[in-house]
Amino acid sequence: MRLLLPLVIVLFAATGRHSLSADDDLFQIVGEQATLTFELKVTNDKGDPIDGAEVTPWALRSSQGHGVWRADGEDQSKMKPTTVATNRDGIAIVAYPFYRDASENTRTLQVSVRVRHDSFCLEDSVHIDVPPDDVFPVEMKPAASIGFRPTIEDSDDFRLDQIRVVRSDVGSWSNSFHSDVRDGQVCVDQLYPAECDFLLVRILNGKATHFSEVFQVTLAPGLNDSMDVPLQPAVSISGELEASVPRPVNEGRILAKTVPPKSARDRLTWSTWAPIDAEGNFHIEAWPKNEPIQIIGLTESHRVRSPQSADRLNSNFGHPVVTEPPFTNSITLEMEPLHSCRISMVDLDDTPIDAIKVSTYPNVKWKNWGSQVYGRPLTRSEDYFDTPDLLAYFQEQRSHPLFPSTFVDITGDDGISTLRLPTGKWNVHVHDDRFEIPIVLGRRGFRLEVSGEVEQSFEVRLVPKGTDLLGDYDKLAGVVFGCSTREGERICALPEVREKIDEFVRQIQAAEDPQDPKILSEAFMVVSDAFVKAGDQQEAAKWRRKALKMKVKLTKSISENNSSD
Repeated sequence: MRLLLPLVIVLFAATGRHSLSADDDLFQIVGEQATLTFELKVTNDKGDPIDGAEVTPWALRSSQGHGVWRADGEDQSKMKPTTVATNRDGIAIVAYPFYRDASENTRTLQVSVRVRHDSFCLEDSVHIDVPPDDVFPVEMKPAASIGFRPTIEDSDDFRLDQIRVVRSDVGSWSNSFHSDVRDGQVCVDQLYPAECDFLLVRILNGKATHFSEVFQVTLAPGLNDSMDVPLQPAVSISGELEASVPRPVNEGRILAKTVPPKSARDRLTWSTWAPIDAEGNFHIEAWPKNEPIQIIGLTESHRVRSPQSADRLNSNFGHPVVTEPPFTNSITLEMEPLHSCRISMVDLDDTPIDAIKVSTYPNVKWKNWGSQVYGRPLTRSEDYFDTPDLLAYFQEQRSHPLFPSTFVDITGDDGISTLRLPTGKWNVHVHDDRFEIPIVLGRRGFRLEVSGEVEQSFEVRLVPKGTDLLGDYDKLAGVVFGCSTREGERICALPEVREKIDEFVRQIQAAEDPQDPKILSEAFMVVSDAFVKAGDQQEAAKWRRKALKMKVKLTKSISENNSSD
């Protein structure tokens, strides 16, 4: 079935019923998940098709954001990604789920794929809005390769097979930074022909012992001139937590990363982690001698405080402490306390709910690199080289952390969970098969503000699972959250529509209770008017129905109150 698009529909065999009907050049699915496909054509820089290129979908985007498509069977789409190869015409048929989240009915809006070939390569992943209007073109360039002749002074037992090569080339994550020893050189293939950072590391028994300097090479297609690269012994770095942190220190760990230059392109980084002992001391065994280090850290009761970023500590980001070489002195880390937050989960009758997983996701903003969940996962660059699947490696570290998270807890019989959080504003999420947080502004989360008090208490009222679906908010979320979809971009370009959506956001944000039926009834009518102006009558009708549902709920509530009086 094409339906005017290069689209194939394959329904899962399931007990639920499925119904397809024409709808905006697409269709509606009633019931279970469905598999869709699109065609992708891979060519070289001369337009010739490339046979045998491996196409691997690895991430999906919905109105709720962009995230890894897990291959371990635990993905929220209830589907696993499948690698496919191009045929002699350069065509690959890529399968993806209609729903990014099968339980929430949120649509898949974009698929991210990696494309690999022995002789050709891409600069980065390809992100494809789905369904595409036609066969999606991908042009690959002839791959570059280079050989290095590493040298280490006064080392009698040095061998070439002990050398690993870290590089900034994004495609190298797909082959776990693979290198080969050939003709007395350490050789790296399948590199994108552009400027690339390199770091040579000697690994013995899984530990780094020597590093080169980080250096740049502008790679040309094909075989590049080989290079002599000297390595020098790694340095160790020791440090401690400031004296104000109570001893013994429990559950302490630090994470460290090199500081790449500020740049528009991807840059190389080296990372590691180390435990903090009961006396508050930590020790990094091996570090590149001339590379600055940025450090974050967590204990049971504190996290690292960056004096360089003290004015931003109330943001949703933590910030690392940056130290320049030489590392002749011990590093003392300033710390800030984590505050105990009692979060009570109750149902609509105010009955406590047990066994609810409650979590928050504070982030760290690394200098010149990006962000990640604060303190997780704990990874070391030494581990990358012999790992068959780095995405699976990172997922395993996240799923089975070495330390209990201060940001996650399970409610007890009293419905109470206790999280230890930094000062700031945080979104709380719940994970449960029975209950969920009501949707506000197209997101399912409860926002709390943590002050410097010793202990604070919050209550979150949950609704039964399936009361409302995030998929109903797909188009709205695409506008509210930065015009993040094709439909959102079109709507944002209409001034009157943008004004209506802004009015809706203001009404919800100003409400004392965002779930008040009176507030929601009025706000949903504003959204309906916005989609009328956008020419989307079907979406407008959906929001009118939601507004009417809230009016009925309000009338029922008033009637019940009058009866009780």
